[in-house]
Amino acid sequence: MALTVEQVTELGLPSSPLKETERRADRWRQAYGVEQTEIDALATLQPDVLREIVEDAFEPYYDDTLEERVDEAREDWLQRAQAAIDAQVDAEILVALREQATRFAELGAAINDINEQLRLAADGFRLPAIEVPHPEIDEEVERQWVAATRALIARKQYGNGHG
Repeated sequence: MALTVEQVTELGLPSSPLKETERRADRWRQAYGVEQTEIDALATLQPDVLREIVEDAFEPYYDDTLEERVDEAREDWLQRAQAAIDAQVDAEILVALREQATRFAELGAAINDINEQLRLAADGFRLPAIEVPHPEIDEEVERQWVAATRALIARKQYGNGHG
């Protein structure tokens, strides 16, 4: 899709001189009788015409009936699929399964109700803080342990790199 010479002429679009360095300039002028016209001129001066040109160019590639035909095919398939299910599934089993599904749905609703009641009952519910007991150690045993640890450190000379 491009801007044609006919469109340039019909729409009265401005032309820009071809560059002097363009080797084909003389042949272009001779063949078409115009200088170059940028599509930007059409986009700026007549954007609705540009939109129409683009839409017309795409029209052969767009199927206006596709959405309707897809909907019809879907509806046809749904009817045929339902007929196949009806022919292959035992109606009594299907009724029993639907009853079970209804019961499960009712149980699910009851569980949701219970959970909501528990949530409401627990709103503002506070537990007491836990009091963790501290170890009860004989002070004399603790002093002996500290003294023994200090003696071990001194003997092993921890901290000065000798060990």
